[in-house]
Amino acid sequence: MKTFCVVMKNIFIIVCAIIPVFCMSQKKPIQRRAVTTIKNHNAKYELEDKNDSAHIYYMKGWDSYKAKDTEAARYYWERGAACSSNIPSKYSSAFRYGLMLQNGEGITADKDAAFYYYNLGSAEGRKEGDVDATKNVAAYYENGMSVKQDFKKALEWYLKAKAQGNKFCDADIARVRAKIAQGL
Repeated sequence: MKTFCVVMKNIFIIVCAIIPVFCMSQKKPIQRRAVTTIKNHNAKYELEDKNDSAHIYYMKGWDSYKAKDTEAARYYWERGAACSSNIPSKYSSAFRYGLMLQNGEGITADKDAAFYYYNLGSAEGRKEGDVDATKNVAAYYENGMSVKQDFKKALEWYLKAKAQGNKFCDADIARVRAKIAQGL
């Protein structure tokens, strides 16, 4: 009986030593994700570049903006505007980033760069473009900001904004048509 207990004890020790080694060899390796965080950002979002999404960046930008973290909002909207997808959130990200550039909100004001992002956000007037970005392109042409003042181009862009669904372009269209009629 004493021998049986010794044998069982030895088997138990061997099994306890082998099982963890066997289990560890069966586990899948841990996949690490690239993590990008924003300095002073409370939410510490994890981003995977291979799965980037303009919509996710746009929404994270809004979350940051509402939390008064303009640095993070700017980061996410710039990143959303750079996505390769052609979804409305990409163009809305470009518009929001352009607006921050124009107003110098959390960044040095740069009207030329803002015009670039408004153009990107407008999607050349296609339906997925941001209507406010399209209207801002028209305003740049009308007022000669960063581009030569051109009322015909302004009218063209206001009409694109209206076609995209902007409901606040009628007065702008009438004003620019009157300027064109006056020969300005």
